[in-house]
Parts: sequence; C-alpha cells; structure tokens
Amino acid sequence: MRKIKEKIEYSLKNVALENKKLQDKLTKTIKLTDYASHDNVWTEAFQAALNEYEVIIIPKRNEPYIIDSSITIPSNRHIIAEDGAVIKIDKSSRVLLLRNESTQDGTHKKINYPQNQNITIEGGLWQDWCPHRMGYGASGMYDNDRSFFGVSTCMLFNNMSNLTLKDMTFQNCGGFAVQLGDISRVIIENIRFISCFADGIHVNGNTKNIHIKNVYGEVGDDLVAFNMYDWQDSSINFGPCENAICEDLELSQSSHYKAIRIEPGIYTYDDGSQVDCSLTNAIFRRIKGIKTFKLYCQTPPYKLGESPENGGVGSGDNIFFEDIDIDLDAPIDLLDEYLSNHPIKGTFAGFELGLNVKNLFLKNINLRLYREKYPLSYLMCIGPKSVRFKDGTEIFDPYFSSAAENIYFENVTVNGDRISDITPYIKEITFDRLYDDIPSSAFGKFNNIIVK
Repeated sequence: MRKIKEKIEYSLKNVALENKKLQDKLTKTIKLTDYASHDNVWTEAFQAALNEYEVIIIPKRNEPYIIDSSITIPSNRHIIAEDGAVIKIDKSSRVLLLRNESTQDGTHKKINYPQNQNITIEGGLWQDWCPHRMGYGASGMYDNDRSFFGVSTCMLFNNMSNLTLKDMTFQNCGGFAVQLGDISRVIIENIRFISCFADGIHVNGNTKNIHIKNVYGEVGDDLVAFNMYDWQDSSINFGPCENAICEDLELSQSSHYKAIRIEPGIYTYDDGSQVDCSLTNAIFRRIKGIKTFKLYCQTPPYKLGESPENGGVGSGDNIFFEDIDIDLDAPIDLLDEYLSNHPIKGTFAGFELGLNVKNLFLKNINLRLYREKYPLSYLMCIGPKSVRFKDGTEIFDPYFSSAAENIYFENVTVNGDRISDITPYIKEITFDRLYDDIPSSAFGKFNNIIVK
C-alpha cells in the first residue's frame, strides 16, 4: 500500500516540476492593455495577444475585461492575471470563455490527433454572467451551434498535455467552471468558487497524471468530479483515469449538494467498440463538507418500456480515501425511497459503490450516522440502485451487479467510537426480480475485508 501511494505521489511531483520547467522557457511577454480594445470588449485584443506572445499579463484595472466570444489558447502560453484583474463573459455570449486550440470531440470515436502542450493560467477573477444553473446548451457551449454536444463550461481543456491552473477564482458559472479530459500532466491548485452553480472541476476520461489541491467554495453540484464515464450531454471524453491525487478540498456549507461523484463505467463508441472508463491509482484526502462519495456507473434516466443506454459497470484499483469527516444527517439524494427507509431500495451511505474494484483503502474516516431517523444509513454500501418517478422514469440501473475485493479499513470512527467490527456499518444490496417490467436482479458483494 505504501509503495503504491509513494509511486503516485512521485509521479505527480515530477509533473509539477516538468510543468514549471516548460513555463520558465516562455519569455516573449506582453501586457493585454498594450492592445487596443473597442467599447471595453477585449475579445479580439486577448486573442491577438495569445496568437503573438507567449506570456500575457492581464493588469489590474477598475473595470472588468469583457469577453463576448470564445478565446483559443495555442501551445506554450502562460496567462498571468494580476490580483484585482476581472475577466468577464458578456451577457450576450452563450459560449465558453477559454479553450485550448486543438480541442477535439471524442464522443463518437477515440481521439488521435496532434496535441497542444504547455498551457498555464494563474490568478484572476473569472466571471460568468449566470444568475443560476442554466442547463446544458444554455451557457458554456463549445460554439453557438453546440457542435461539441457534451461541452458545458467556462473553460475547456482536452487533447493536450502539461496544463497548470492556479490561484484562480470563478464566479457565477452556469455550467462547469473547468471541464477537461483526454489530457495528461495536469496541476490544478488554489482554486476558489463563488456562487457557481454546476460542477467546479469536471474531470472526464482518458486522463493521466492529474493533481488537484486546495479547492474550496460554493458550487451547485460536485466540487470536483471524476466522471471517466459520463452522459453525452456533459462529456466529450471517455476512458480511464490513472495516477490522480485530489486533496485539501472544502465545500462551502451554503452548497446544497454535498457529494463528489467518481464514475467509472463502460462506454460504447459509434462503431460498437467499448472502453472501460476505469480509475486506477488515485488518492482522495483531507476533504471537508462532503456527505457522500458516489463510486458507481449511472446511465441516463429512461422511460419504462424503453431501452437504457448501452452502459456497464466500470472498474477501479488502488483507490485511497484518507482523513475525511462525514456527517451523514440525511441522504444526499432526497428521494422518497431513502427518506421513507424503503427496505430494499432505501440504503444510502458515505461511500456508495457500484463498480468492480480491487484494493480500496479507507483510513482516518470519521463518520456520524443518525440511525434513529435513517436506520438504513451506512459507512459503505455496494450494489444496485433504483428510483422510479411517477411519470415512469427510472433514474438508476437496477440490473448492475458489482464487487469489491480487498477493502481495507484503518482508524474508522462512527459517532465518536473507533470501530473494530465493521460489519454493522457496511451493506451488500441485492435485488431479486425487483420489477416485472425491466431486468432488475443484481447484487453487490464485498470480498476480503480487513480492519485495522
């Protein structure tokens, strides 16, 4: 276990050093204010500066820099926004603010194109115009035609390597603040969210060597999401994630959805080929304000009588959770099945598993349960889920079985007591022909549990 963690940490330390060396090679510098702007709209000036110079400094000024359409970043660029600089999307714009130049849509087939490399953005307040979550296709689109259907973000980075985002603040984002995938060697640190309404950092598939740290603030959905598999309205990148550290996160108490989604799954391309969107060698530690970590595949909702999406249970290996406090005072999804303690479908937990995982480690976990109100609440559960709405929509996948092998618990406390017998706090969920109208027999299984 220790050697695996050290290997992950060593890999990410080298990424930080490599990215810094590449940044230091960039010397051709310009201030954004050296370019003329028209009517306080800086889109053309910003794009011209990026096209011609390696290092672009955005000085502090009394008024925001208004951007009214997307700006593309070539390789080998370093954007430095001084303290007090505000870059704001104009209300007339429904497209994203920044993206790297060679983005590609990996929805229909695997990406195999030349890549961008070496992009750094640091500092600044990056503002969207949205008063609430806008919904996919309403803001943060790739372009006005929404030609990349699964893009909904302020900033998009994919088909590239060596990305650094640091010391940035995002405000009023109606979609994700940052969306990325098909990417390697990523450092994201010291990020703040103010009144943002969807995911903060939205990581999609085919990602390797990513370190996210010191992220905090108010978002409407996941503070950080690792959605290697995802729905087609919110991703253009599908595939595995390998070598990841996500640490020192704090979700604001004002955020109403206190979950982090980690979603492996099987994704099918247009030609019928499939990819296991797995998670391997990942560390999640020192995380505050989260009630539930969701580690399961969830296909899009579907009407009864229709076929669900062609998805499947993904996999994971060597996943670590450390130094985490969870106050599970209510189910994260306030649905009738959970609120009414449905005897079969009402289980919820701090860690909800629906993947085939090997070597899962939980250390220094402090959990508070409220079993007098929610007797089916647990530290961890595994197996299928099902919730049906009155209109006949199923939102989960009651036919997905899953298994976890080699689960290590070390220094786990529940309601202030250190636990030596973990059995009362974990649950295997089984559906045995739950419904007659769709396949609904599935189970979850724990194999080889070790408690220290």
